[in-house]
Amino acid sequence: MLWRDDTPVGRLRFYANGDTALLDGLVLLPEAGGSVAAQVVSEALVRSAALNKRHLNATYPAAYIASFAAAGFQELRRRTGMIASTQISLPLSPLPSSLRVRQLSHDDIDQIGTLLQRAYSGGPDNLHPDLAGWRAEVRAILDGRFGPIIPECSFVAEHTLDHFHLAGSIMAHLERNVPRIHHLAVAPSFRHVGLGQYLELKTMQRLQELGHSTVILYVTLGVPAFNLYHRLGFIEAGPTYIEPERKINV
Repeated sequence: MLWRDDTPVGRLRFYANGDTALLDGLVLLPEAGGSVAAQVVSEALVRSAALNKRHLNATYPAAYIASFAAAGFQELRRRTGMIASTQISLPLSPLPSSLRVRQLSHDDIDQIGTLLQRAYSGGPDNLHPDLAGWRAEVRAILDGRFGPIIPECSFVAEHTLDHFHLAGSIMAHLERNVPRIHHLAVAPSFRHVGLGQYLELKTMQRLQELGHSTVILYVTLGVPAFNLYHRLGFIEAGPTYIEPERKINV
């Protein structure tokens, strides 16, 4: 929580992961004023340097863009939250017979990390500089650091002739007791065969069977998946969020 004297004026979360400090969840009451956002940015930079971190990454509503831009942050991507009903009438279209979809397990961590690196390479969602970063994020998701994983609704797709690389994956976990889709990813060589839609529909249908009526996700504006989510009934819910980065001189 952020306080002015004895009055709460906002909230945020500041934490570290590897050589990067992260600032997210920033919400300020209207009466806080622009100076509070600038103070938050300044304090986050000071704390990041004190922790000897090389980068400070942030997530914040577009309303605070001026304070972060003035402090030298470089925008990486813009994201928005989307929500949909899990009661969807679209059927599961058949996949090529060479693809097999199964429930994922912790043994898939390394392969999912490799898949995410390949799927996001060259795009705005390619946020980790190396494979270790992607594998660490997958491990954090499956270990419940983002919220309790829902294993019955998390799947991987395999090709019968390739036991070393996954064709696709999708993970689902609870975020404040609401199911969230995390990283629907399809390998470049398996795009345009309906795999992404199949995985999304399978997860939504399984969530419905488990008694969850809605599902949320966060998507980067401008990526092809944005149109897929619209076709599946997702609508924007909430503001657009900016995700920038600032290098720290230590």
